Amino acid sequence: MTTTSTRTTGSIHSALPVERLTTDDDLFVRMEHALGLGVVNQCVWQLPTRLDEEAFARLGERLCAGRASRLVARRPPPIRDAWRYTPTAGSVEFFTDTVSPEDVAAWIDTQARFALNSVSGPSWRLSAAHSDGIGTYVSFTAAHAIGDGATLITAITEALSENTYDTDVEMPDLASDLSDGVKTAARAAHAAASSVVASLRTGLPRGSAHTQPEHARSRTTVTTAAPKSTGAATGTEPGLPPSVIVTVDREHASKIARERNGTPNSLFVGVMVGLLDKAGMASSGDIVPVSIPVSRHRNDDRRANATTGVTAHIRLDVNRYTDLSEIRDACKAAYRTLDAQPGPMAAMSTVAQALTDGAVRRLAGGMSTPLCVASNVGQVDPL
Repeated sequence: MTTTSTRTTGSIHSALPVERLTTDDDLFVRMEHALGLGVVNQCVWQLPTRLDEEAFARLGERLCAGRASRLVARRPPPIRDAWRYTPTAGSVEFFTDTVSPEDVAAWIDTQARFALNSVSGPSWRLSAAHSDGIGTYVSFTAAHAIGDGATLITAITEALSENTYDTDVEMPDLASDLSDGVKTAARAAHAAASSVVASLRTGLPRGSAHTQPEHARSRTTVTTAAPKSTGAATGTEPGLPPSVIVTVDREHASKIARERNGTPNSLFVGVMVGLLDKAGMASSGDIVPVSIPVSRHRNDDRRANATTGVTAHIRLDVNRYTDLSEIRDACKAAYRTLDAQPGPMAAMSTVAQALTDGAVRRLAGGMSTPLCVASNVGQVDPL
C-alpha cells in the first residue's frame, strides 16, 4: 500500500493520507540518486495538424495539477520516502523553431536528454514544436520514479479529458515517520531472513540455469531508458544507446501474428530479440532472458509504479518469425509465474527501501540489469 492512512470523505475530522513510495517507486529513485542510472519514460506524438499553442498551454496546466506532477520527499532510513504534489514539478515549453522531417529523431532525443530529477524537479517535461509542414511533434518525458507507463498515460488522459485528480495529501509528521520506520524496518528484516532461508533450502548457485551468450552478460539494454547526457545523440558516447524508431500498421501486424501462430505481443518480443541478434549481443541458438513488465494497477490506483516483472526465456532461432508459437509458449510460461512467491529481487527491493543510498550503492555493486526489456504498453485511450 502507498498510504499510511485511509482517505475518507463526508466527515469534518477526515484525515488526509500520507502517500509513501512503494518498493517499485523506491527502486527507480535509488537507480537515479544512488546509482546515477536515472530511467526516463518518453511518449511522442506526431500530430497531422498544427497544434494551437493555447491548447498546448492548457494541457500543460492540467498536467501541472495532475497525478504526474509530484516529487519525492526524502526521509531518513528506515522511513519510506513520501510523495509531495506540486504544480512546479514539471517543465512546459513550445518551441518557436520548426522541425524538419530529417531532424525529428534528433529533436526527440534532445527532449529525452532534458535533465529530470524526481526529488528536486523537474520530474517531467512536456514540449512541442511545429513541423515544416502542417503537423506538430509533442514529447512528454517523465522520471520513471513518478510513474510507470500505465500511470503516465493515465495522467495524460486525465489532463486531456479534464478529469480532476486529488493531489491533497499530508506531508509526514514525526509520529507518522516513526510508525512507518518501525514497520519498514520489520518488513526489511523479514525479507532478508526469508531470502536467506530460501537460499539455504534450495542450495542452488545464484544465477540462471539457462544459457546466454558470454559476451552479453556484461551488456545492458533498457528499452525505456533515456540516460542523462549533454552530447549529441550519435549512440557513440558511453551510456547513450542508439535509438530505433519504427512505425508499424497495428492491424497488419496483428494479422501477421495470428497467421504465424502468435499474438501481437509475442511478435513484439520476437522483434526485441531480433534487435539483440542484429546488434551482436546474442547469437543463433542462445536462450535470451527477456524481462516483460506486467502492470498490476487497479481501478482508482494512486500508486506511481505498480508493475511486476516476469522473465521469458526465448530461444534465438532463425525461424522465429515464421512460427511464433515457441515465443508465445515461452511468454505464457513466464506469465504463469506471476502469482508465485516473491523472488530474490523483490526481497532485495524490500531490504533496500530501509537502507541509505550509500548502502544501496554498495549492495548493488555486483548486480546487473536485464539483457532485454520488452515493455508493451498495450492499447491506449483514443485521446
